Amino acid sequence: MAISSVQCAFHSAKNAADIRKKRVTIHTLRHSYATHLLEAGVNLRVIQRYLGHSNLETTLSYLHLTKTGHEDAYQRIDGIMKGFDHDHH
Repeated sequence: MAISSVQCAFHSAKNAADIRKKRVTIHTLRHSYATHLLEAGVNLRVIQRYLGHSNLETTLSYLHLTKTGHEDAYQRIDGIMKGFDHDHH
């Protein structure tokens, strides 16, 4: 599909949704997609493949975008530590 066709469809959808911010771009959708996948618990390597990144470091840049990821990490670490505490007393 031609890039110009995608951009035209995106701008039409943006106008139809009455989104007036200039900085909302196709790349914004890509970031949102990656962030939602991360928040849903999709493996980072899978996301890397979906986005076509050859370097995992590029995909890792999406990690800072997700608040849920931080909350999940705290809960998991807390659960592990509680289990560790219980097992070693």
